[in-house]
Amino acid sequence: MIVRFSLSLAMLFLSLAAYAQRDTSFYRQSAVPAHLRPIERAAGSSALGSVYFYGGKKLNSPFSLEVPFIELNDPQVNQHFRNFRTWTTISRLTGLVSLAYFITTGSRSNAGQYWTVYGSSLALSLGTIIVANSQVNKAVGRYNTMLRQVPPNAIRVGAVYTPTSLGTSVVGFGGALVIR
Repeated sequence: MIVRFSLSLAMLFLSLAAYAQRDTSFYRQSAVPAHLRPIERAAGSSALGSVYFYGGKKLNSPFSLEVPFIELNDPQVNQHFRNFRTWTTISRLTGLVSLAYFITTGSRSNAGQYWTVYGSSLALSLGTIIVANSQVNKAVGRYNTMLRQVPPNAIRVGAVYTPTSLGTSVVGFGGALVIR
């Protein structure tokens, strides 16, 4: 009985210590709004495009994430999303390079030059799309991290149930008052 109590107390302290190391909500000027929901990324999403779900509903594009990001008002999330928009714009403009080349040179150029310009603009466009999607994925990761944090003056309660190799089980309970 004493061993079980000691183990549960040790697990409580370890979990609280691990939580205290990643808690950055102390530096926020305001609490995270309670009505915000986590953003889920669909399994099988690629670097060229991800499918996101907010509140159980599928979003049409990553641009739909701007509303919860703005409501969270986290500088890192906002910076990642601004980077995403910038890289997406660069990707779209890069796709126009081959069109501009074709219009300006007309039929005077040879086909080899055109396909070189077209292929390189396509490769650059795909590269910028990958960078843009990595930025939005970083924003989603930070957003979800901020939502997992405990609000100020909250009570955290936890329970652990672990079956052992001896056929018995260990149950542990714990709680903490977070005051800021």
